[in-house]
Amino acid sequence: MVPGPLAPWKARGKFLTLLVASALLACTLREGRALWVVRFRLASPESIDRVVQEAKEGHLNALFAQVYGRADAYWNSAFVPRAEVLQQSPEDFDPLGYLLQRARGLGLQVHAWLNVYYVWPYPPPFPSSPHHVVNLHPDWLILDEEGRSLLDYSPDERRQDPIEGLFLDPANPEVKDYFLRVLEEVLQRYPVDGVHLDFVRYPGPKWGFNPRALEAFKGRWGVDPRCLDPLSRKPNPWILLREDLPLLTLWNYYYQSLWAEERSYHVTRLVAEASRLLKAKRPGAILSAAVLPDPDRAYFERGQDWGRWLEAGYLDLVVPMAYGGDLCRVEAQLRAARERAQGRMVFAGLGAWRKPPQVVAQEVRRLRRLGVQGFSYFSYQGMKDQRPDYLSFLGREVHRRRADWPRGRGGGERGHESPDPFLCLLRKQSFLLGEFKRRKRALEERLRRLEPLFHYITRELYPKALPSEDEEVLIPPRVELEALSLYVHPRDCPSSRKEAFYRLLEARRRIEAGEGFHRVAKGLNGLRRETLFLRKGSELAPLLWGMADGEVSPVLEVRGSYVLYRVLKHHPPERRPYGDLPWSLKRLVLQERLRSLMEKELGWLLQSSAGSQPR
Repeated sequence: MVPGPLAPWKARGKFLTLLVASALLACTLREGRALWVVRFRLASPESIDRVVQEAKEGHLNALFAQVYGRADAYWNSAFVPRAEVLQQSPEDFDPLGYLLQRARGLGLQVHAWLNVYYVWPYPPPFPSSPHHVVNLHPDWLILDEEGRSLLDYSPDERRQDPIEGLFLDPANPEVKDYFLRVLEEVLQRYPVDGVHLDFVRYPGPKWGFNPRALEAFKGRWGVDPRCLDPLSRKPNPWILLREDLPLLTLWNYYYQSLWAEERSYHVTRLVAEASRLLKAKRPGAILSAAVLPDPDRAYFERGQDWGRWLEAGYLDLVVPMAYGGDLCRVEAQLRAARERAQGRMVFAGLGAWRKPPQVVAQEVRRLRRLGVQGFSYFSYQGMKDQRPDYLSFLGREVHRRRADWPRGRGGGERGHESPDPFLCLLRKQSFLLGEFKRRKRALEERLRRLEPLFHYITRELYPKALPSEDEEVLIPPRVELEALSLYVHPRDCPSSRKEAFYRLLEARRRIEAGEGFHRVAKGLNGLRRETLFLRKGSELAPLLWGMADGEVSPVLEVRGSYVLYRVLKHHPPERRPYGDLPWSLKRLVLQERLRSLMEKELGWLLQSSAGSQPR
């Protein structure tokens, strides 16, 4: 049969169809869309079915499932105690196994979400299983500067501390080995697509003073970190460039920086070993971590050096938890994360449980323009509680097309050469790396003059200032303060900063009207309450020393927070045995004695320049 005149067009049409199909395949949308699923939603097959189905309807492609949330197992473990909420479930019910089966059937990835150091909320009640790590190894719990764990805190002390619950000590190698054993069991028994680390950090700068860590630091640097001024516990590398500050303030910050690096080393070592284990047991699986969104504060205050984890290739994906704040803050935090990631995968962790879906959709659209490779929403139940159709709303508004998991690139060892290794620590303390690059030369020159002086003070003056435990010492005059603070991000929109300022003004009005600090802090969400001592030569003394007992300060901006202070009591000088003092007073004694020695032995230098080397 002779082909008709339309036959060539039919052939050409088939060719065009194949060409279009190939083009569409090449242009497949690649974007991570993950959902954090808190452990309670894994308590029954019916609950898991609902999670999986709604995630699919919202055009998500991955679940971060919390199978190890409080050092208990949502899988059939040989040594981790079974989660208490599963006690009413059949013994053969395996939440992780069932989730993998259901999710894979709908094309969803499953990443095992493991809490690393956080092991239990504030007790009581305590874990019921005798095999729980809190019951087996209470000596592994993290300690404060007085050598106390959270178990030793009174209810009022607990209310003043923002710690989430009981943490294990990152500096303890047995803690690391225990977690790696947990990870190995999950990897051996389940074909997970990835492992998602959370609480892979210290709970805060006032924690982590366990004897092993203290002795190691004192042996290496000659300084007890408990002696350092608490005002130096927030990252501010540019403080070293200021000529107007006392030399003692700069010395405190220098050694606080070394202590921050020491703490981060222990956490990084665990992440590195977890990475090696995952690559050995399940090649191709993804290692990710939920991290604090400000890289400088994450590193300096919590030992979470996630920029380093990406650079070294320990992580395949980082998820900054940009939960709080306005769009200005969220965008700035993800911009900083992208800058540090240098092409490696970054997902924006969005606080969907606390924001309306319209606001989260706006954040998604804005962050896509920044080039983030995906999003993770916290959390399934929180979103459902706020609006039952939250996920389907996102599916209609910002997930209209289905998307495949993005392709990332691995990291490799990347050095940051510097004549001074301390300069590398200051780089980690910078929110934006571009700002560090602009000031690097000035910091380098300043450190060249300051470091020999710091070492001289530590070698010659610090031992003279440090009393023996049985020595009767003079406690200098001090002011006992109560403080209410509200964190404000330097990149917040002006309207948000103004709102925060007026919230503190309202708190001040209520306190002056007779309401207690605790009541006001509890009634205004986000306020933090603490008690502290102020010595006369400290940074805040010019502002607060002259206030009378009971007087409330104006709203002040101090180290990234709006703060209100109330004077509880002016304490006169007194003599007491040094060993009987709490560290809040030991620190006052040591700092005052060191300041006096510096004035006496380095007075000639302080009058000329704080940056010259002693002869």
